[in-house]
Amino acid sequence: MTAADPVAAGGTSRLYLQAVQARLAVAATAQRLIDIAVDLTLIVAGCSLAVAVGGGLVERKRPFTMLRVSGTPVRTLDKVVLTEAMLPLVAATVIAAGVAYGMSALTVAKMAPAGTPAPGLGHVYYLTVGGGLLVALLVTLAALPLLGRLTGTENARFE
Repeated sequence: MTAADPVAAGGTSRLYLQAVQARLAVAATAQRLIDIAVDLTLIVAGCSLAVAVGGGLVERKRPFTMLRVSGTPVRTLDKVVLTEAMLPLVAATVIAAGVAYGMSALTVAKMAPAGTPAPGLGHVYYLTVGGGLLVALLVTLAALPLLGRLTGTENARFE
């Protein structure tokens, strides 16, 4: 054995360590990119939700105004709008979490060596999704003052 022999010089273990470190770095980069994609998707969903809530309020200006004139408190209308906005969003989030887990489990089952344990969604995923839901709720809450202005009793006309 000579010094040029990688096994004698301990080169094989160093090369293996470098390969493992390179793979871990690639996995960490891929995870960061996936987290960024999820964050951007949640931002776009929040903006879309704000537009949908605003559009729904404008479309139903007259019925909401009539409800206000008949004595319905603004808080009740706020609850209706929040329920309409958040119920589908929460349902979509639960479905997305299920699909994400299904995709990860299927990927591990097909690509990982036999005996690899089923994956679990990490706390970062749940924090990201929960943060996205919170942002969506805040965006919806930011659109609610529009409801009070649109449905003011001074806007009610009986023609």
